[in-house]
Order: sequence, then structure tokens, then C-alpha cells
Amino acid sequence: MLIELRDVNKTYQGAQPLHVLKGIDLDIDRGEFVSIMGASGSGKSTLLNILGILDGYDSGEYRIDGTLIKDLSERQAAEYRNRMIGFIFQSYNLIGFKTAVENVELPLFYQGVPRRERHRRAMEYLDRMGLTDWAGHYPNEMSGGQKQRVAIARALVTKPDIILADEPTGALDSKTSVEIMELLRELNRKDRLTIIVVTHESGVANVTDKIVHIKDGVIGAIEENSRHDASPFGETTLMK
Repeated sequence: MLIELRDVNKTYQGAQPLHVLKGIDLDIDRGEFVSIMGASGSGKSTLLNILGILDGYDSGEYRIDGTLIKDLSERQAAEYRNRMIGFIFQSYNLIGFKTAVENVELPLFYQGVPRRERHRRAMEYLDRMGLTDWAGHYPNEMSGGQKQRVAIARALVTKPDIILADEPTGALDSKTSVEIMELLRELNRKDRLTIIVVTHESGVANVTDKIVHIKDGVIGAIEENSRHDASPFGETTLMK
């Protein structure tokens, strides 16, 4: 099992402590394409932050490939993130003063990869995204779909074990949303990538193989999804 969570709890302390995650148990196998679906305030973003080693948890156990992820120093957490996890964000999180290829190269820079090899690998992944001609362009010169493809190339370039996508279609129109989700599904199928998508949209969730429903910090139904095989979004239209 690649990802294992056992009785994971998280409370944000304050004048009124907020118990956000309440005994989360979750298994995700290598090569699975999973969505975590819930309304605003359900705890899905907190769960994503824990999965991405961006936030800690209070009790329970979180393991990646058998390794316990708990009480890490910031340096240890950064090393795990950079080696094992690729992130895709709703707002792309591209650096505005860097070109597309420079944005994709950045995680490799932090890994100490030599400049020429960084450039070669970044161009390889931009080519896979159909963006070779846009390598020298800046984010403000690109459409939302192009920016998200750059972000996906950046997430893939280190060849991580896990891709975490936080509302990856949230800033896109319906047509582009379909294209991005089809791209993620293709990457899951061809590269056997483990992809976890956090979303509140049923149209997005329906593309994945398994839908984990979370409400009020508790996992409810876990739905094995076969509908995605018929057409990318079934009969569902993405609501913008």
C-alpha cells in the first residue's frame, strides 16, 4: 500500500478549537486515481495538506510506502515533498517572472540537478504537454489551460510517486476542465501515476476510479467508480 492513514486527527487551536479531521482511515494503492470530494469546510483541504506533508497531524499514523510521516523537521518534510510528491494547484502557483521552462525546471534546481540536464528534462515534459512552442513564454502570456499544463509538467518533472491536485480545474472553463482531467487520466493510465484530486465538483470526481466522500472531518462512502469509462464526464456538466 502506497498511502496509509490510521485514525488521523487534526485540531486547529484557537479561542474555539476546531476539530477538523476526526479519525481518518484511508488506503490508497500505487497507481490509483482517486478523488477526495466534499463541500467547503468538510476537511478535504486539511487532508490534502497532511498528505502533501505541508501540515502535521495531532494523532494517528500516516505512512508513505511504509515510512511513518510524523513530527518531521521542515528540512525533512521538504526533502520528502521534493522527492516523492508533485503538486498541482487551482491557482497554478507559477512564478510570474520566470518562463514556462524555467518554472518546470525549478524542482530540479532544488534537487541539485545540473543546469543542462534540468533544461533537457523540463523541455521533455513541456513537449508531453504540447507546449514546446511556449517554453520561452511567461505565465501572463498564456491561457489558463496552458498555465495548468505548465504546472502539471512541473509536478511530473521530478518523477514523483504521488501527484496531489488541489481543485485543478477550479479556475478553468468547462471545456478546458475536461481537457485537463482527461490529461490526468491519461497520465494515470500510461505512467501508472498515483493521482489524488481534491474537488467539490462531481464532474471532476467522476473521471477518477475511486471517490472518497468526506463530510465534517469524517470519511463517509468510498465509491468505486466505473462511470468514467463511458465518456470523460459522463452526463455531468462541470458547473462554473
